[in-house]
Amino acid sequence: MQKSYSKLNLLQKKLQGLSYPKSFLDYLLGSRKSLTIVTDYYDYIRGEVFIDDMFDINDDVPRGFDLAVLIHLLYKDFLTQIKKGSINEQVARFLLSGKARYLGEKKINRRVMKALTEHVFTFESIEEEIIEEESKREKKAYITIQMKESEILRGEIFLHDLSPYLSNQNITIEDLLTILYLDFINQIKEQGNSDKIQKNILSHLKSAL
Repeated sequence: MQKSYSKLNLLQKKLQGLSYPKSFLDYLLGSRKSLTIVTDYYDYIRGEVFIDDMFDINDDVPRGFDLAVLIHLLYKDFLTQIKKGSINEQVARFLLSGKARYLGEKKINRRVMKALTEHVFTFESIEEEIIEEESKREKKAYITIQMKESEILRGEIFLHDLSPYLSNQNITIEDLLTILYLDFINQIKEQGNSDKIQKNILSHLKSAL
């Protein structure tokens, strides 16, 4: 079975000849598609607060800058680094670590007593997945990001190239967007809304206009 690297499955459609020829207007404007990611609601709110801080501190933040635009910028920056050259094994480690940290199931370690003989016992640790009651689950936020179809396809191709280093795990563009965003939010949590981070984002915004 062929892997799908996003909900849009652009790479497989291309390989199977299922995509349609683009019109001149599509090439001129760039065909745009939407992808949706899911995050814990706190991480969504933390991003919204960062956006508000950007507007409060900087007078030249373009109107329309929001969380979806921020995530798109993080993704474009990731693609730029890939185009400049990257070591696939290192990127794979980053993504696998990010998937385990941000997208993995929550587990707990529990020590249980195991009989070795009739009179000798030992303890061993086992991992158990935490099954939360519906009422206790944290509220989720859904963020929809629009980008050029060519940007999504470029990411799918890169993930396909990366697959030999991903330990048989499948990572999608949606996973990648989520990892990039939550890694950014984690940096904000640890370092605060530093002037360096805001200026870097602002510089990317201006160059994108």
